[in-house]
Amino acid sequence: GGGGGGGGGGTEAVVRSAVEDMLERLPEEFNMIDMESRIVDKNPYVVCALQESIRMNGMITFIRRSLEELTLGLDGALNMSDAMEAVNRGVITNKVPPAWMLQMSTRVQEVFTMTRWFNYLCEMHAQLMEWTEGTIIMPKSVWLPGLLNAKAFVTAVQQVYARKYQLPLDVMKFMTEVTELLTPENIKEPMDEGAYIHGVTLEGCRWDMKEGMLRDSVPKELRVLMPVMKVIPVTADVYDTNGYYMCPMYMNMQRANVYSAMISVFTLKTDENPDKWTLASTALLMQDELSV
Repeated sequence: GGGGGGGGGGTEAVVRSAVEDMLERLPEEFNMIDMESRIVDKNPYVVCALQESIRMNGMITFIRRSLEELTLGLDGALNMSDAMEAVNRGVITNKVPPAWMLQMSTRVQEVFTMTRWFNYLCEMHAQLMEWTEGTIIMPKSVWLPGLLNAKAFVTAVQQVYARKYQLPLDVMKFMTEVTELLTPENIKEPMDEGAYIHGVTLEGCRWDMKEGMLRDSVPKELRVLMPVMKVIPVTADVYDTNGYYMCPMYMNMQRANVYSAMISVFTLKTDENPDKWTLASTALLMQDELSV
């Protein structure tokens, strides 16, 4: 039991060093009062950014507290609790502590190491920092895996359109189209109606840039990073999925278990029977080494 030293000096030194590094790199919480004061038009995209920032703050506060408590435990100032031991074990094994994963509400220990997950968290924060500067204008293209609630963003795209044309939300649908842009840097300006997104991985087949449609995977290439995509709001009366595969999007490769719920269904062009891609278990993934 006791304060902190039982596991051997070498291991403790490694843990201390990793904890100090994370505390140093952990971003500051967003100032929500300041953010609210800068809003000019509280449109659905702004609401999405606010909700993301509030959730991000909760995660950062929780992680900072758990790292600070572990430091006190290692110093012998606090008895090592189960929560501290879990973080200690996570640092040693490079696996995300379950309590941290709960803050993101997805189980990612089979997908990312703790090191990669922490970097991912910092990258998510960086996107939000850019988004919430000034009057909170949405980025030209949104890194979809960088959102804690990607589903809410896709809904916001439809809400903005419905609001513009004074339509009820229940008549809204959306289509997705794949652009010829491999990275978002070449986007000159945001879409007038809809949104650009990037960072999504395709599993089970590949995207043919020349033909602009799904094709069989290249041998030994199970997953590929998709080009920039458009999320285009449409009304139900013109929603036509003929010639498209209704591609499910999951959080990660664990697919439809309780921790990797289906986020959405994207439309991907195909000139083959869409059943082929269903049988190949073709899906889009967000949390993947390729996407981040």
